[in-house]
Amino acid sequence: MKYRYTAALLLSTLFALPAYAACQSDAVDYDFPAQRLDEALQQLAHRSGCFINTDLTRIADEQAPALSGTYRPEEALWELLKGTGWEGYPTDEGLEVSEREQAWVKARTQALREAVEKRDTLSEDERKAYLEELASLEQSVTELAREQGFISAGEHASYERSLNELAESLETDDQA
Repeated sequence: MKYRYTAALLLSTLFALPAYAACQSDAVDYDFPAQRLDEALQQLAHRSGCFINTDLTRIADEQAPALSGTYRPEEALWELLKGTGWEGYPTDEGLEVSEREQAWVKARTQALREAVEKRDTLSEDERKAYLEELASLEQSVTELAREQGFISAGEHASYERSLNELAESLETDDQA
């Protein structure tokens, strides 16, 4: 009787393992038709065993391209996201679809834009140059996400460097 309870406990523990434990990092074959992005992501989750954290209602109108080939789960995700403007990332729980890097850049550029607007010491040409640079960074991160389906850590560092340089330049202009 004791063994039966132990076996039942062991089996229930196995079935209660988190869903992401089944997420495979190895490359597997995919052959998906072009379809709605939410449907493609559901197929990807099923095929890879990876939980995909996203708001399906926000991506329901997006179209995913056909996917054919051998990919690791995050690579398959990036292929499905190309052209949509969404970003895909591996997480501890599986995969994520979001706009997190674009949102981060936009929050930083918005804060700098507000700082530019408050600076009385800037000439109209200086103000225009700052605002154009901020708009260029926002456009760049959006295009990169659309092109790749992700923003890499190196690209994030590059945006951070550019934004920090703009902030420092703005402070220097204000002190001059």
